[in-house]
Amino acid sequence: MKTLRERLIEYETDKGHPIRVGLVGAGQMGTGLIGQMELMEGMKAVAVTDVLPGRSHAAFLEAEVDKSIVKDVKDASEAEEAISSGLRAALGSTEELLNISNLDIIVESTGIPEVGAQVCERAIASGKHVVNMNVEADATIGYYLGMKAKEAGVVYTLTAGDEPGAIKEIYDFAEVLGFDIVAVGKGKNNPLNRASNPDSVAEKAIKKQMSPKMLASFEDGTKTMVEMTSIANAIGFEPEVRGAHGPKVAVQDLPKVFSPKEAGGILNRSKVVDYAVGPAPGVFVIITTDREKIIRDLNYLGLSGHNGYWCLYRPYHLANLETPISIANAVLNGLSTLVCLQPPTAETITIAKRDLKMGEKIDFLGGYTVYGMIEKASVAKEEQLLPLGLAVGATLKRDIQMGTVITYGDVELDNSQLICELRRKQDEMLVSR
Repeated sequence: MKTLRERLIEYETDKGHPIRVGLVGAGQMGTGLIGQMELMEGMKAVAVTDVLPGRSHAAFLEAEVDKSIVKDVKDASEAEEAISSGLRAALGSTEELLNISNLDIIVESTGIPEVGAQVCERAIASGKHVVNMNVEADATIGYYLGMKAKEAGVVYTLTAGDEPGAIKEIYDFAEVLGFDIVAVGKGKNNPLNRASNPDSVAEKAIKKQMSPKMLASFEDGTKTMVEMTSIANAIGFEPEVRGAHGPKVAVQDLPKVFSPKEAGGILNRSKVVDYAVGPAPGVFVIITTDREKIIRDLNYLGLSGHNGYWCLYRPYHLANLETPISIANAVLNGLSTLVCLQPPTAETITIAKRDLKMGEKIDFLGGYTVYGMIEKASVAKEEQLLPLGLAVGATLKRDIQMGTVITYGDVELDNSQLICELRRKQDEMLVSR
């Protein structure tokens, strides 16, 4: 059995080219991904696009790609010619990048739900594998995208390195060994501040070299909520309470806290997704077993445990820098890191970040108007709660107080957005199951 690196080298030798990656979104995450692939054999970002003029070209240079092979191109045909000549194509149009025929896989890295819907749907329809780093889109229409990719015979997947993918790797490890899995989750490092917005985090964002809206989406909890929604939907778990418990926990106490109440923990049930304040940037899976010999071995091996519950903990996730693993597995092995192929069990719902007035438009995730909270999909459906991924661009039909959940009836959706259409199709698919 050859290693993944050996397979990549073999692929490039056999095909005469590395895995040709097309990247949509050349921000912090996308640019880091380009740089990581430059260190690898058998895989390269050969076409990049971004909405900001000149950004795709700058991203190649920031990622230390030889400037002599970076070419600005205006359309797909120019890009195809450049790629065939061994050059890297810098574009300013997502539409043109998606029309490039000689790409092997598309990576979506914008974090904008509507763009994620457009890119993933088009990539699947054109018969290309797609790695979706846009968990905001996946939390909204991941089931639809997963099922359409399955029908098309291509891979749709979230990425290794992001918390949902990192959790799934540990979950798969525990599941194949036969452990009972009680809970999965991630650590949250940024302090929870529901009112956080691009202005309030501007200074910190500059120091961290981050987009202010991205940092705000971390602080207001939205990012954590969509991440937990995606892992929940992939493995069939649910949040126990709206917004999850989110206790402050030290790593060694994770199995004590995320265990059933009868064992001294906070949970009323098993198969729960949650998060903890403190053990970031790690991810965790809580396991149990009733087999006495296994119990003795787990204790002997020093695994962190409490009253028959143990924690499998990974103290890091490398985000975009691990994405090449998902790219390679998709192209070489036809495997997804994480995909929802069962009816969703969780939803990220929309909450007013401040008092909102009738006629206002909801701006963007990590913005000034709303944040997300995880909820059971069954509750969201029954109460007609607005999925966060559909909220952007929606117009309020009445005043909404700060902290109030927003329903479908409270807004006029921007139905020109593809994500709204695909969500309706997803809902229809679920009704027909």
